Amino acid sequence: MPEPSPAANGRLAPGPAEGRHLAVPAAEGRPAPVRLVERLFQAVCVLAIAAMCLVTCWDVLFRYVFAQPLPWSQEAIQFLMALLFFAGLPVATLHRQHIVVDVVSARFRGRGARIAGLAANLLSCAFAALLSFFSVQFALKLMAYGDRTPWLGLPWHLATWAAAVAFAAAALVWAAHARTALRGAST
Repeated sequence: MPEPSPAANGRLAPGPAEGRHLAVPAAEGRPAPVRLVERLFQAVCVLAIAAMCLVTCWDVLFRYVFAQPLPWSQEAIQFLMALLFFAGLPVATLHRQHIVVDVVSARFRGRGARIAGLAANLLSCAFAALLSFFSVQFALKLMAYGDRTPWLGLPWHLATWAAAVAFAAAALVWAAHARTALRGAST
């Protein structure tokens, strides 16, 4: 199978098994609220990475220079990593940057590929919506328990609410991708 060719903007162009239904619309082609939410999630990702770097450097400095490690650093980094993952999920979904195993979809061409893409988007949308629903249920339970992290005293439910929001946003993006694929499959 030939490799995808690099596009002018540095991103990979769709390969031969991928149809136009997988194309990501340019940022200018997306509605303003979508662009705003995308930038918000991107900003959270940038801040989470910057904070992880800062906490890690601070911890290394205190651990090896002053021989006084920060006991809360691992806890903070774990929360920031969860925030990074959950904020990055909708952005990666919007730009179709997930890891893809195309063993089945590579066998389809034309209309069959568009229908397979539609099915994949609908299944992904349903799964993300289900994960969001269960994340909300779990976050409510964690809120009722009132558990907090040992060093920073952060409520455990914060990460679960981030998961619920991220999965809901990803479900909406996959629904939009399914709508685009449906338009392509009906032509």
